[in-house]
Amino acid sequence: MHIPEVDMWKVSQSSRIHRLSIFNCDKPGLKVLDYAAVRGVDSFYLDCQNYRDYFKDPYCRVHKPPRFSSYGGRCGVKLDTDVELLSMPTSWGIDRQPIVYPIDYHSDMALGRRDCDHIKAFCSRAESLSFKR
Repeated sequence: MHIPEVDMWKVSQSSRIHRLSIFNCDKPGLKVLDYAAVRGVDSFYLDCQNYRDYFKDPYCRVHKPPRFSSYGGRCGVKLDTDVELLSMPTSWGIDRQPIVYPIDYHSDMALGRRDCDHIKAFCSRAESLSFKR
């Protein structure tokens, strides 16, 4: 069975043309918006899309965007140190079992002791209204 492959170079070229339309949209001219910052966010979005195309290309014809080629640029200011730990193989070990002391439960619920008189209940057929119909 032959699985068809996508020519990622042509797909990337046509999708870049469509993606560049994000810069050609009409600006409403609002004074509260910094359009240079909006353009920076849009260019970062386009670079992320090009980076995705780079990883989808099986023949390595699509180039990696320069923003993602090194860690010294604006994109990656500081490397995450947990990435190295997460990429290591899992080290298994047996944890020490915790010390559990038995709890002394009184099975009589302390009904016979003087200090627990509040647990006792007194019922009277003449005064109970809940069972009368």
